[in-house]
Amino acid sequence: MIAIKGPPPREITQNSVCATEFFDGEGGWKGAIKIPSISLETLEENLEGEPRLLFLQFLRKMLQWKPEERMSARELLDGPWLRSP
Repeated sequence: MIAIKGPPPREITQNSVCATEFFDGEGGWKGAIKIPSISLETLEENLEGEPRLLFLQFLRKMLQWKPEERMSARELLDGPWLRSP
């Protein structure tokens, strides 16, 4: 998730008991494993055009650091990706 979304917001790392193992005081990654340079666009290789754009938007609505910013399952079911032909 860090590779795709970037580092989590500081309030998440500040409120975690394990965060100091993986993040420095500024929220930067200090874990033993290197974060790969990837994106959703490079990972998605099967779709093209509008279906691809809708699918990537669908994923981004789910992949949010803060739970309150994530779409619910009901909201996702009503979204254009699952409703598209």
